[in-house]
Amino acid sequence: MRAVLQLRVVSGDDDDVPLLRRCLTADPGGWDHFVRRFNPSLEGVIRLTFLRTLSFIPEPDVENVLQDLYLRLYEDDFRRLRSFQSRCPLRLWLRSLAVRHTLNHLRSEALRGRWKSPSFDDLPLEAPPEDDASDRRDESARLARLLDDLPPVSRAALKMFYFDGLPYRVIAAALGVPVQTLGSIISRARDRLRELAKRSSHDVP
Repeated sequence: MRAVLQLRVVSGDDDDVPLLRRCLTADPGGWDHFVRRFNPSLEGVIRLTFLRTLSFIPEPDVENVLQDLYLRLYEDDFRRLRSFQSRCPLRLWLRSLAVRHTLNHLRSEALRGRWKSPSFDDLPLEAPPEDDASDRRDESARLARLLDDLPPVSRAALKMFYFDGLPYRVIAAALGVPVQTLGSIISRARDRLRELAKRSSHDVP
């Protein structure tokens, strides 16, 4: 008998919803207020991510990552902000984005040879470098096909963690599983996805 996957929606922080709405409706001063409110939290999590990964904090990189994150949120009429679906508080969602953005920066700098010691294998579902639009579309389509081969719970967990940037506790609540179990689900699903990717690459003529 096939199990039915039920997702429970977690509401956002009521105090932040009006501020988000001000940004999306281009209310004067809304964006400046947004930056002032979330800047300490976002800067803090970026600094902590650098510290945990490198064992030190490269101050210029903190500012660069923070400003680039704001640019990504602001560009295209707040396109990234409009993708927020209130599955968790806005502050947690933004902090998850900041962590992923910092890890992307770290991986990019490591590929340039700037940092060689840390391991950056934490984001196997990261989008490919922005060099060719058709290549990115092909890779995205291939990833979507691979994800479809995973069990529903595993597929949902990976998408919510890597694509939506949701924290473990929010995903666990949505899927109705313990937080400790979620870690195992994501780990096994990630390993399975790697196996499918290797098999797929071998099948390509």
